[in-house]
Amino acid sequence: MKGSIRIFLTLLGVAGVTAAVVLLLVLPMRQRVEADRATIDDCRAQLVKLQRVKQQINDVQADIKRLEEALAFFDSRLPQQKEIDVILREVWRIAEAKSLTPRSVRTGTPEAAVRYNSQPITMSLEGKFNSLYEFLLGLERMPRITKVRQMQIAKMPQTEGNVQVDLLMDIYFEKKP
Repeated sequence: MKGSIRIFLTLLGVAGVTAAVVLLLVLPMRQRVEADRATIDDCRAQLVKLQRVKQQINDVQADIKRLEEALAFFDSRLPQQKEIDVILREVWRIAEAKSLTPRSVRTGTPEAAVRYNSQPITMSLEGKFNSLYEFLLGLERMPRITKVRQMQIAKMPQTEGNVQVDLLMDIYFEKKP
């Protein structure tokens, strides 16, 4: 029986060592592996969020670039204040080229905004309605920014198709620094 007790004690020792190894090494290591997996999953989730944020930043940078280009385009269409008389002559020339008779042109007080000023202009014109339409198209094609704020059209009783037009328009120009 001594042999079987030895075998039993050896098996019991091996089982004890195995249990100790499992309890002291394998289970803590498994817990660390699971914690590391959870950390890796969290890091991956953060990486996905950061990639989304990076894409949003890239989109915002592209929008900023596009808006800066648009701002530069509009700035290029804003004349200096000293160019207002040139633009008035151009508006007058467009009116005459479209067979309209300018009766009066008056400038108002410049109105200030953040990055630009606007010069209100009151014009009184006479001519054919089709010429008026062509005049408005000519204003729209001008290389400078203009806006017709108000327009009153009255039929002239003397001639068929002729109209009297009073319009208030704005010409925008750069603010002096």
